[in-house]
Amino acid sequence: MAAAKKKATAKRTTKSRASSSKAGSKGDVAGKLPKNIALAGGGYCLFAPRYARRVLAPGFADETNISSALVPSVYFLSFLQDERPFDTVCTAFEMVDGKAVITHSGSNGVTIVETRFITVDDRFVSELELINGGKEERNLTVVLWTTTDPEGEPVSLEGDSFRIRRAIGDPNHPQVPTDILFSSPDSKGARCLQAFFCEGGSDLPNYTETPWYDMAGLPTPRAKRPVEKPSPIIPGSRVYAGLFRHVVLKGGGKAAHRFEANVSFKGKGVNYRVRRPDPKDENAYKSFWAGVPKFECEDKAMERVVKHRFQMLYLLRQQQGAGNYSSASVCEGNGTQHLPTSFSAPSVMREARWLHDPSYARGLMRVFFDNLLHNGQVPGRMYMSGTDSNDFTHADWGGGFEAIDTMHNDKATKKAVLMAMQRYVKWVGNNRDPEGSGLTDIVNHFESGQEFSRRYTVIDNKADRAVEFSEQFRLKGIDASVFRYRLVKWLGQVAEEIQEKAMANRFHAEVEVILETVRKKMWDEKSGFFMDLDPQSRRKTNVRAAVGFYPLATDIPNQKQVDRMLDLLSSRDEFWARYPVPSISMSDSTYDGAGRWKGTRKGSPWNGRTWPVVNSHILEGLTYWAERGNKKAQKLAGELLRRTVLLMSGALDGTEEANCLEHFHPENGFGSRYRGVDLNINSFMLDNIFRIGCGFAVRYGEIQNDPIGDPADFKLKGVPLGNKLFDVERKSGKLKVNPQ
Repeated sequence: MAAAKKKATAKRTTKSRASSSKAGSKGDVAGKLPKNIALAGGGYCLFAPRYARRVLAPGFADETNISSALVPSVYFLSFLQDERPFDTVCTAFEMVDGKAVITHSGSNGVTIVETRFITVDDRFVSELELINGGKEERNLTVVLWTTTDPEGEPVSLEGDSFRIRRAIGDPNHPQVPTDILFSSPDSKGARCLQAFFCEGGSDLPNYTETPWYDMAGLPTPRAKRPVEKPSPIIPGSRVYAGLFRHVVLKGGGKAAHRFEANVSFKGKGVNYRVRRPDPKDENAYKSFWAGVPKFECEDKAMERVVKHRFQMLYLLRQQQGAGNYSSASVCEGNGTQHLPTSFSAPSVMREARWLHDPSYARGLMRVFFDNLLHNGQVPGRMYMSGTDSNDFTHADWGGGFEAIDTMHNDKATKKAVLMAMQRYVKWVGNNRDPEGSGLTDIVNHFESGQEFSRRYTVIDNKADRAVEFSEQFRLKGIDASVFRYRLVKWLGQVAEEIQEKAMANRFHAEVEVILETVRKKMWDEKSGFFMDLDPQSRRKTNVRAAVGFYPLATDIPNQKQVDRMLDLLSSRDEFWARYPVPSISMSDSTYDGAGRWKGTRKGSPWNGRTWPVVNSHILEGLTYWAERGNKKAQKLAGELLRRTVLLMSGALDGTEEANCLEHFHPENGFGSRYRGVDLNINSFMLDNIFRIGCGFAVRYGEIQNDPIGDPADFKLKGVPLGNKLFDVERKSGKLKVNPQ
């Protein structure tokens, strides 16, 4: 037994690779086993449970994303000897090329090495190597099984496989029409189990709960046919469906088999099934990383964060073709955030622009503007099979679009989205600035993506009770106004470039109105800060929220206003916490760094937590003025980047695993692990690390040496710029740029 196990795992270690999993300890089994695993293939599926309970159980036994839908599991694998189940324990784990290699040791001396991954065409695959560590012959059976609800189309039993068709997901939002084929496709020998309707049972991978456990033998259907539904269907019952394969192992023998669930999408407006990928790179791991710049840095915290950001793009990317997904795009995160959102899209576009292939950055923008609502509104979230007209979020589309164009200039993309963006600008003017003030309204505390803040309750004391995206109040938002300004200003330049003179003139006129109005009406001289405006009283709200620093990234503030804002940002009584920048001033009456709002800890609190997405915008603003010779902006930019990287590098957790948590405590730096969402990518860190931490800028079609502060030595191979790649290196303070 020991010899067989040693031979089977000789090339595998128990070290969990940072690029593909969140490492940790789970008891003392084999020393190091992960607390969670993240697997994806670039299709529409993601295995990254929010609250992992059984990620090491055979199969895909924990929470899984199928597009925007969440399912508690995909399938379980159980192992039988002489038709009785035997227990297994995970004894080793590692990540190899984006695949989880898990060793399960059986109580009977049998070892099962499972290679688990998700393919480009959305197949959940478990490749098994079964090893008999004893001398006696063993009669084994592998059972793949799952449960589903009894409603809808009945389970189809197909001889050596079975099929489940369902529209899955939250019924309050557009659902995902799925067609899942469960099979063992590598060779003949698998048999479909007779499916049964059952009362009781759990979502645990416990074979003893199945209806086949206490049967004599494993029953199979007489012919290929759908399961006959009972009448009446008992509420709370479930359908057990499965397939099995017998395996006879001689003493010291081995066998290899493959089990999978192939997901395709078929329903109203959706009919999608991608071609099979290259067998040598089924999860596109090698092809993706071949198009990623290689980064090495003397600052290892920055190096970890950069590599992790690219890893998030690998896990959260999705291809084009299914339903509304007219272009390749990137989701915001795991769990309920596994879909493209307008709140995160501009940040993700800035991250994805560093890939050799610009299709994800461009595609994410096009997905939203190809699916504008009939009135010109941008959807807040993009579902495969529809959109929600009540769902809307203000976003920095102009900043994201301009960032893409700086590295991947493309007139075709500009022409493709310009008319749609013009419609959106018109919608914003008509619906969020009906009086033509130049300032932009927020009408619900969800609409800015920054709920639970005194920004809104100062206007309406019931603002935090909203449960859906509907108009509840009117607030002239500083962040929304800055985003509108940046978009209109950029579209004016785009219109000029593609010879749309009349359109460009309209945009330029609107830019002047917004700039002057924001500078004069939203600036509070007493506090030295930009604030939201109450449109009814025409007075500033006197709430110092961190979004008031967003104008720093533009030419809206004058030099005097910039100096006042930098003084406020660096104040230890207001915003310069140990891990800045809290989302609201520390002197505010509602400030709570632990994320409690009116006594309850919230999932997305904006009354004092430090959010990387806010820091991203502030770092961009500090860079804007540091480039113009402001010494204090230079100093604050370097220090804020250092502290933000520290939050995301894993150093405060005592690990070398970087994280993508949504928000952090501004005093102790502890992240929002209670959310379960640890793959969130709504901030843009790559731009700020390369610009501030590494000291180079991409401008006017070239890479320029322009250090801010004291940049680190680094090597960055394969920086895309236009249709060329460059190697950028700083050594002993000197920058070298060489074309590949």
